[in-house]
Amino acid sequence: MKGDDRHLEQELDRLFAAYRDACEAPEAGPDFLPRLWARIEAAPSWPERFWKWANGLALAAAAASVMLVVYQVSTQPRADFYSATYVETLMAQTEAELAPVELAGVAVEPPAEQPQQ
Repeated sequence: MKGDDRHLEQELDRLFAAYRDACEAPEAGPDFLPRLWARIEAAPSWPERFWKWANGLALAAAAASVMLVVYQVSTQPRADFYSATYVETLMAQTEAELAPVELAGVAVEPPAEQPQQ
């Protein structure tokens, strides 16, 4: 087991050395930390990005709602449809069903009801 641990330590040391060689050393100066903090604070955080997406989604939902209301108001059926009573509506439907139908240019009357015996 000791040999395996030693091998892992050497591998880790080699990895750290490769990382050190690949990355350039930061310039250590009097304004290093203030510049670092300025870069950190300038980057947008995830809550800020989330709020931007949420605001955009809310705006899109509000616009879609307004468009649907305008569509419904502009395509409303006749006003007398809502002011008619139930009996008036049934009579209008019955009259429409009993109206003569024209088939191939010939008017066809609906059949008269047969008296029940």
